[in-house]
Amino acid sequence: MIAIEEDLKEFPLVTLAAGELLLTQGGKTDCIYFMVQGSVKITKDDYEVATVSDEGAVFGELSILLEKEHSASVECLEESKFYCIENPAEYLEDHPKVIWHIAQILGLRIFNLNQYLVDLKQQDEGEDHLQMVEDVLGVLLNQTKTF
Repeated sequence: MIAIEEDLKEFPLVTLAAGELLLTQGGKTDCIYFMVQGSVKITKDDYEVATVSDEGAVFGELSILLEKEHSASVECLEESKFYCIENPAEYLEDHPKVIWHIAQILGLRIFNLNQYLVDLKQQDEGEDHLQMVEDVLGVLLNQTKTF
């Protein structure tokens, strides 16, 4: 059981079959989904980005936090269950444990992305075609929000 499951039990438990979409790239929902069980694949522009089967994995948070359309599609690979936090902006204001859980996941994604970009750069150090990797890494590491 994920540490925040008690906080999520008040929300609907959504069950999807294999092949069903949880999120569609370019779409919008007013939910953040927390995986209870199952497995999904994430695709962006028809490229498979990842498969996820971690209990507590979060989906749809970027769309809510950034007020943008979903950046990727999430398709169930098997029957999967998710808690759906409806009206998440309102809910998250009063639930710091849930915010902390989301922040940890986002932090881990950034850490892994940074490591991946550094590894790419180290593998082909000195190759001109990897200037783009250096540029992207610089942008990622210096990304800030203006208040």
